[in-house]
Amino acid sequence: MSPKVSLWMHRAGGFFLTVIVLCVMGAALGAALFPWAGKLGGSRKTLLDLAVLGARTGGFFFLVWAPGAALVREFIRAEKKRRKAAETA
Repeated sequence: MSPKVSLWMHRAGGFFLTVIVLCVMGAALGAALFPWAGKLGGSRKTLLDLAVLGARTGGFFFLVWAPGAALVREFIRAEKKRRKAAETA
């Protein structure tokens, strides 16, 4: 496998991994904050209902932003790697 293909395979893997991690973080954050905010606001829903709603909402909102953030992150990492290779050569 050529070095360019290997580089972009790593970047694609990093992209998808970053998106998944960010979505899980959003779901966890939503599941933790929604019950607190719901009870503080006087919601009549159960804590489980609020946690599920928070996980769905947090995961969705993070899914909206995660691909863009992951794409920028991977391009920055690729550029740093290219510069480092150019400095050593």
